[in-house]
This record gives sequence, structure tokens and C-alpha cells, in this order.
Amino acid sequence: MWSWTISKMDLWNQKDLVPPALATYKCKSKSCKSEIRALVSTLSEAIQYFESLGSFDQAAAYLSRFTTRWNARFYNMHGFRLLKRLNQALVRFRSVDIVRILTNVFSTLPDGNYLEPVVELPTRGNVDYLLVRLQGVAKLFCRIVVLAKEAARYYVRFMSSGYFFNLSTMFLCLQAEIWFKSREICRQTVQFFNKLVTLREFLDPGASGWPSNDGLNLPDQLCTWLGDDWTNEIIASEDQSKELNLRSGTNLFVLLTGEPTDLSTTQKVDKQIAAKLATNDNQQVQSIPKALLMQRISAAADLGEVVSRKAALPKRTPVKKSPSSDGLNAVKSKFDVKNFLDEEKRKRREDPQQALSKNVMAGQFGVFVNGIYRDMNRLPTMEFVQEFKQGWKKMIEVKKDKSKQKK
Repeated sequence: MWSWTISKMDLWNQKDLVPPALATYKCKSKSCKSEIRALVSTLSEAIQYFESLGSFDQAAAYLSRFTTRWNARFYNMHGFRLLKRLNQALVRFRSVDIVRILTNVFSTLPDGNYLEPVVELPTRGNVDYLLVRLQGVAKLFCRIVVLAKEAARYYVRFMSSGYFFNLSTMFLCLQAEIWFKSREICRQTVQFFNKLVTLREFLDPGASGWPSNDGLNLPDQLCTWLGDDWTNEIIASEDQSKELNLRSGTNLFVLLTGEPTDLSTTQKVDKQIAAKLATNDNQQVQSIPKALLMQRISAAADLGEVVSRKAALPKRTPVKKSPSSDGLNAVKSKFDVKNFLDEEKRKRREDPQQALSKNVMAGQFGVFVNGIYRDMNRLPTMEFVQEFKQGWKKMIEVKKDKSKQKK
């Protein structure tokens, strides 16, 4: 028989971790006033900090929207998949709802300014649950920082190739903002954890005894538990442009600076020679009259005598006459019929006296044009042109006869 062994996941890494029941117990405040005030001030400071992350939430929302907008176009791109993984990590941080957990524990604490002889305090299990969530948040932000840096490295290298420069710049700006703010959030989370973990000992374990198993493993210093992620990604303060090297002879950060520091020797020599030539030329030009200088330049270049020539006039292209200017004789195809009617419509609209059908009512002219357009695809070309000419002559002659009778 097959035997399957499932490794138990750590508490900080469990997404749907069941919290303990919110319970309190009565305690005499005489022997633990300093610990109670420290716990109240730390939780209050943590709530204010995590509620003030509006700009970070906005940057995460922009990233989520952009990944949804460009998913169909850049789905198979490695850098875009890094962006999607980064967005997934940000969504997981939102699902933790650390502010709600902090508020629930803070609501069970007394007022720190005035402590009564007997106060109610939360059990140790509620604070342990908060510490486990802070531990997971710190680890999650280490992951966010690594993903943001890897995606930024890809898009910097992609920008150097010249493709999708605008989109790459936009993505790079979002990653830079998330990377910068995630490092600060991780530092603050570690500080809150280190303060709270020293204050849990004076609290009563309570009847619930959360967690029920022996899976609780809270480090004394969270930065030590994070290890290399904390050292290399969160508190590293050296030049970060070295980490985004393009693996080529140039670097984007160097290209964007005004004075490059890694110019080759030949380029430096060329600059020096150009500067010396410029100074020498300026001195010579100031001492030589302009007319004599132009003669020397023309003699040195061996240009010969200057010959003045008249510029050739551009050829005039003959203006193509419209079909209506030559009458019906110029109409020989369906295309000519269409141009003839369009020209006639323009004349009737702009200058009715120049139109050939100036005596024809607008309604009758519209009926004639609609009938012609209807027969255009139904009849062959010769038959259609002949029918158009007959119908046009009939319409014009009838109107001329009626106008003579009125006179």
C-alpha cells in the first residue's frame, strides 16, 4: 500500500488560519503597569501606521489594473509573469487585513493614561495570533521586495533594447514605488513584532490555549529569523544600481546621468581634442576678417567659381476635369457616374445656379439618385451608363419644358 506523508505547514504560512476566540481576563495592574502601557502604545502606533498606507494601496491598485489591462498582450513574457506574481503577493497582503486584527486586540485593552486597580487584558493566545500574522506579513514583504527587484531588472534590460519603452517605463515606475515602500513596511513590521514578543509573557495563557498543537514558534528577533532576506533585501543600503546591471557594456542609470563616469579612453581623448580645436578655431576666427576667411575656406576646399543658376520651375500637373464639366459625354463607367452625381450634389449645395439640374426639385433629384445607386450593382456597365444618360436627359428636359410653359 502506498503511504502518503503530508508535511504540516508553519502557522505563519497558513492562509486560512483560524483565530482564537477573543477572550479577556481580570488582572491587578499594580505589578504590570509599565507592560500594559507599553502594549497599548505599541498597538496604537501599529494601527496608525498600517492605516496610513494609502499611497502604497494606490500603487498596488495601479499594478493590479495594469496587469489585467495588458494580460492578453504580454501573457507569455517572463517579466510580465513576474508582475502577476507580484500582484498576487500584494493581494495576499490585503487578504490578511492586519488592521482588523490589531484593532480587535486593541479593543480589549484598558486606557493607558488611567489604569484602575483591576483591569481586563486579552489572553496570550490573542496576542500570539497577532504575532503570527505579523511574522507572515514580514515574510510576505520580503517576497514582494524580491519580486519587484527581479521584475525591475527584467524591464531595465528590456528598455535598453528599445522595445515597448513607454510601457516598460510605466511598469518600472510602479515596481520602484512598491519596492521602496515595501522595504519600509517590512522594517516597521519587524519593529512592532520585536516589541510585542517581549510583552506576551506577562499575559495569562487562558483556557483556550491557542494554538491547540505545539506548532507555535515565535523568534525573539524577527530580523534574525528572516535571515538573508532581511540582510540583502530590506536593510541593504549600498548602491542598488549595481544589482540592476544590464549584463552588457553599458548601464541604464549611467546613460540617464548627465556626466557618464565609465567613458572609454578613446572617447575621453576625442573630447579633449575637440575642446582644443574649438578654442584654437575661435581664436583664429576672431583675428581674421570674414571676407578673407571665406576666400581661404573656398580656396582650401577647391570649390572653383560660384555659378548662379535659376531654379527650374516645377512642372504643373494638369488639373483633371470633373465629369460634369464635359457633360454626359465624359461619363463612360460606373465610377464616372458616381463622380458625376457627387459633383452635381456639391454644386446644388454650394452654388445652385451652376448645377445642371438647377430646375429639378430636391425631392425628385433624390429619388433619381437613389434609383441610380440601386441599379449600379444590378446592371452591367454599358447598360447602366446608357440608362443613366437616358434618365438624366429625360429629367432635365421635362423640367425645361415646364419652365417654358410657366413663362
